[in-house]
Amino acid sequence: MSATSKRAWQKLEQRVCAKFGGRRTPLSGSNSQHGTSADCIETVFPWLYIEIKLRASFLHHSIFKLAAKAAEKEGKTPILVTHVKNEESELVTLRIEDFLNILKGYDLATYVDNSIKVKKK
Repeated sequence: MSATSKRAWQKLEQRVCAKFGGRRTPLSGSNSQHGTSADCIETVFPWLYIEIKLRASFLHHSIFKLAAKAAEKEGKTPILVTHVKNEESELVTLRIEDFLNILKGYDLATYVDNSIKVKKK
């Protein structure tokens, strides 16, 4: 297993945070003194807690690729939903570009007291 350089995950965090209109949290998590341990701050989606992980591989990426290939044949957006047995909820995996496109379809300007009121555009 090869080591991942510190700079590689920092660059990934910078790229992802920029896609959300924010910036990478300096220092590390709670040491940053920005009031959050999330990887991104000052995003246009302040109610999202964005955690970014870089690994050589994730099993759900392989599964997602199969779903994406099938979805492409049908002209649809691929979404992978996974559930761990005896867990309370499911996780949704989709491409970051697809996720941001979904968010663009909503009027997200109304953000009051840590709650969001959204309405479809």
